[in-house]
Parts: sequence; C-alpha cells; structure tokens
Amino acid sequence: MDNANDIIVDKKEEIGVITLNRPHVMNIMGTDMLMKLEDALTHIRNDRQIKAIIIRGTTHFCAGADIKELKGKDPGTAELFSRLGHRICNQIEEIEKPLIAAVEGYALGAGCEIALACDIRIAAENAKFGQPEINLGLIPGFGATQRLPRLIGPGKGKEMILTGRFVDAQEAATIGLVNTVVKNEDLMAKAEEMGQTMAGKSPVAMKMAKTLLRGDHEMQRLLDLEITYLSQCFATEDHLEGINAFLEKRTPRFKGR
Repeated sequence: MDNANDIIVDKKEEIGVITLNRPHVMNIMGTDMLMKLEDALTHIRNDRQIKAIIIRGTTHFCAGADIKELKGKDPGTAELFSRLGHRICNQIEEIEKPLIAAVEGYALGAGCEIALACDIRIAAENAKFGQPEINLGLIPGFGATQRLPRLIGPGKGKEMILTGRFVDAQEAATIGLVNTVVKNEDLMAKAEEMGQTMAGKSPVAMKMAKTLLRGDHEMQRLLDLEITYLSQCFATEDHLEGINAFLEKRTPRFKGR
C-alpha cells in the first residue's frame, strides 16, 4: 500500500492543518508514521505565514502505537522508539505557534499523548481518550505520566494511567482533559475558529506566553522570566500596534516584529 499520504499538510490562510491519514488502521503510530509527523511539524513550524496549527485525524485521531511493531522490540529499540515519541511531543509543546488537537474517535496511548502536548484540545462528541498501556504490561512512553496529571490533576491522572480506562468526550471536558466538546460535524469549524483567533495575536507575545506556560521552570525563574519578557515586548512593533489598535478601537494587524 502506498504510504506517501500518511500525513497530509494543508494551509488555510494563516492556519496549518496536519492530518493523520491512515484511517484503515485508526492512525496508529509506528516509527515511519512518527518520522513523517516530525517532518510535517518541522515544515509547518518553518512556514512564516502560518500562525496557528491544527492536528487532526481521519475518522479517528490516533488509536495509539503500532502494537505489531512494539512486539518486535527489545529494551534498546523500545528506548529509541520512546525517545522519538518524546522528541515529537516536545516539539509540539515547544513550537512557538499555538497548536490545537481536533479529536474525533479514538485518542489512545500515543494518540492521547500527542493531544496532551498540544495547547488546546477540542473534542467531537464521539471522542474517547485513554492511556491503555497498563493493559499491555507497559507504561505510557511519550510523556503522559507527566503531562496528564499536570493537566487533569494527580488523582484523575493516576486513575487513567493505572486503570487504562477510556473517558468519553463529556467526561474529558468535566475533568479538564479537553477545552470544549462539539458535534462531530462541527469539529473542524470550531478548531479553525479558535485557530483564527489565536493567529490574530502577536507572534512575539504568543512565543513568550507559550514558553512561560510550559511550566518546566521553577516558579521564581518563571517570575523573573515574565519580567524579562514583558520588558522585551515593549521593544516590539507589535506592542505599539496593539496599543494603538486598542485606543483606536480597531483590530490589530500584527506582523511578528
């Protein structure tokens, strides 16, 4: 089967859309698929016209890692696979542009972890999330042991990881795993609407805010960094444009300078 279109990259004005496109296997992630996703992220990150990114799947978001591939791994090759997944999720988290996961169907295992690395998660009503690795005698390998409890709290995070149970879209919204739930047919429209909102903000301020919000610094360092970044904002053209637009009661036209 031709795998050339496993990952599709589209551009809709200032929004880049990465589509996981292996619906016949619910977009499971093997090494090849992960490397294609990494390439797509690098491409879209370097496109200066793109100000926001949506990651989506066809039919399902991603049902997890390729179990057939995992079966053949030893500790050394499993470590390499996990490091690849970590590198991709870290890349998603560290991209200066906002990322939205538009989730329909299954977001399980590696799929859930990719969604967790995004800034915003929007779920269709049929979405289901889970970290079922415990059912395979494994643990999450792409960062969920850290990102999931930080997002939804240690109690619920431990419950999902230690039981392997799935949560549906409504429960995911209740526990803070997703930002909003929409009808299946409205998923991309909602994701694009949010993407357009964030694309209209200052790229300079967006990059700074995302750095601070990652939470990978201790508090005092973050507070010092906030002061530094705030002062740097005042040296940008975007700062002046934002202030002038507010005073003139118009929409700002940010240029990322």
